[in-house]
Amino acid sequence: MNVFNRLVMIVLLVVSMIVLPVVLVLVPARPEMVAVMGQQTLSLLNIVKLNQFRFIVGGASLAVLTFVVCGLLLWLELRRPRGKVVRVHKVSGDAAKVTTDSIARRLEYNVDQLADVISVKPKITSKGKGVHVRLQVETAPEIDVPAKTEEISKIAREVIEERMGLKLAGKIEIQIKHAAYSKDWAVTKKTPAPDSGLEEPFSFE
Repeated sequence: MNVFNRLVMIVLLVVSMIVLPVVLVLVPARPEMVAVMGQQTLSLLNIVKLNQFRFIVGGASLAVLTFVVCGLLLWLELRRPRGKVVRVHKVSGDAAKVTTDSIARRLEYNVDQLADVISVKPKITSKGKGVHVRLQVETAPEIDVPAKTEEISKIAREVIEERMGLKLAGKIEIQIKHAAYSKDWAVTKKTPAPDSGLEEPFSFE
């Protein structure tokens, strides 16, 4: 179905690139051609004849714009997005490659298994013979940031280098973002403890 939709879109764009510019240029230049559509177009025909030069320039401009836009859409439709791949180094003999999307999904799954990790957004970039890894990690608000960063880095390196046989290009970039505190925590924070020594306010009635 996707192939059929692409073919239909390509055909429509090609036809539009040919027909629309011709119509936009030919009709202002030959306004008498509009008369064949009926008597209701005579007033439009007179307006076009009185301002023929302006209509020709405007039609030509629109034709160029239409051609450029249709050409750009056609180029985007024909251009197949190629998934970037990284060569696996720990393979003897045959060559093996892994897509960056596969690396990102595997990292996301493994890092997400760690305690206090809420979400992971990996960004994998092929760089030379290795991969550059950037991780955006959302965690619980009260974590030990250095320890958790070390834990994330360790599991990421294990996945990349040992399990997938890839080479890292530089250091792993880890960006930690704390999740918001819950409302229950805020209420507990503001309520004094029974043994806190704080007296409740006394009101006179």
